[in-house]
Amino acid sequence: MSGRKALDTSNSSILLITDWAWMHAKSGNVEEIFDESIREEGPKGVMERFVQVGILCAHVMVAFRPTIAEALKMLEGDIDIPRIRDRPLPLSHESFRSSWRRSISKER
Repeated sequence: MSGRKALDTSNSSILLITDWAWMHAKSGNVEEIFDESIREEGPKGVMERFVQVGILCAHVMVAFRPTIAEALKMLEGDIDIPRIRDRPLPLSHESFRSSWRRSISKER
């Protein structure tokens, strides 16, 4: 739907398509995820639903992912799609590293 590669090595700030799509979905710009060639093609509501379910299914924390049965019901419109949760900070993020350093120094 996006026309992007799953892993983009040309942009150092956002590498994974899931991070890029999540950023747009969280900010309310789901339409930005669609490739320009299909933005005007299909029903927007269905396309947005597919993107939101895909983001939920690819959540980095497995416990927050829907089951296959739930995902199918969401795709078919039989159940509501829950709001997209915040993504946890990666372990390499500076705020995580600095809080980890503080907790280690307190233990000493």
